[in-house]
Amino acid sequence: MAFPKDTLWKSIIETLIDDFIRYFFSDYVDQIDFERGFEFLDTELQKLIPDNPGKKRHADKLIKVWLLSGVEVWFLAHIEIQGYRDALFAQRMYECGYRIRDKFHRQIAALAIYTDRNRNFHFKEYRETFWGTEVNYKFNTYVLLDHSVRELANDPNPFAAVMEAAWQFLNKPKDEQKLVQLKLDMIRRLLKRNLSKDQIKFIIGFIALYVGFENSEIKTKFEQDLMVITKATQPMGFEQAIQEEFKKIGIEQGIEQGIEQGIELGEAKRDEALLNHAVPEMLQLGLDAEKIATILTLSLESVQAAIERAQNSNNTPSDN
Repeated sequence: MAFPKDTLWKSIIETLIDDFIRYFFSDYVDQIDFERGFEFLDTELQKLIPDNPGKKRHADKLIKVWLLSGVEVWFLAHIEIQGYRDALFAQRMYECGYRIRDKFHRQIAALAIYTDRNRNFHFKEYRETFWGTEVNYKFNTYVLLDHSVRELANDPNPFAAVMEAAWQFLNKPKDEQKLVQLKLDMIRRLLKRNLSKDQIKFIIGFIALYVGFENSEIKTKFEQDLMVITKATQPMGFEQAIQEEFKKIGIEQGIEQGIEQGIELGEAKRDEALLNHAVPEMLQLGLDAEKIATILTLSLESVQAAIERAQNSNNTPSDN
């Protein structure tokens, strides 16, 4: 089962948030109060962000931070995962920015990360002019194509290893044996970095799962080799071990299967499948309606209605 890339991106950003900020906003890190921590505003973002028909092809995070001066600022990060041709992307960035400003009166630093090859849709600004009135909204951009694998491999920031892993999707070898070596080489270099066990664990998970294997025998061999070089002791397969870790931040295998099946069925049927099956499963895991809505990218109202249906169904007396 392939992990949706938007889920992987959201998870790795939350796990490596300090490194994420230091990597993409290196010019401003001396102003940020890292000791105060960060807050993820996924529920607020879901209510504000403009609808996008290609929503499974990108990942969005809204992050609250504090400066050393005590000022609160927000980071809006948007990661374009696949070459979805969204001609209105720059307008969506602008709309999301002014909605945040209008409702919360917060300054935001917006960032678009492009991990695809379609340069025609790598926008840097939104412009609109009409009868002497002009809007010019510029935002930060990061184009993966502009950074070589060598550069990323030599960068000491742990998030550079994540970006190097994203290169698998851009330049995936046709021979899956070569993909095995590519992944294992990255992981061997990662293990030489002076990182915490949790950092290494989640980056390895990102490397392992971002681009999957079609050949089950090659996949099994990769997992075996991975357990050898990481000296893993778990009897379970590596992918299962990573899934167990992702559960801790609200991601469960059955939920992701529902998402994948939903993508194949289309957006409308996807939402119906998630509401009928994934929502009750997540409710049993102890997640509340807001968290469920955020993870599944569904409206809070539809999730609350699905929870009510599930509870009513459980309370219905049997015919026996």
